[in-house]
Amino acid sequence: MRQSPRKLTPEEEEFMNTLISNLPPVIARKEVSRYLGGVVATQTLSNADSAGIGPEVAYRVGRVVTYRTESLARWIVDRFGVVRIANLKTL
Repeated sequence: MRQSPRKLTPEEEEFMNTLISNLPPVIARKEVSRYLGGVVATQTLSNADSAGIGPEVAYRVGRVVTYRTESLARWIVDRFGVVRIANLKTL
């Protein structure tokens, strides 16, 4: 059973809106790394799906697993968190 979604911070909302507005509505698992610039690996998603903790909305089309971009973005935010960097020197 999935938890009810928590309220996103303004930074997380901005991150999700940016992703969703600049990506196709559905992304194949094998293309996630390319579309998201390496933010999350294909194997990480595969492992999460196998454990039942992957993105909430996923489809299997033949042998290809795809995700709704909104669901994928929310999963990334919930799993890894998002913090805006004010000054790159602080990394």
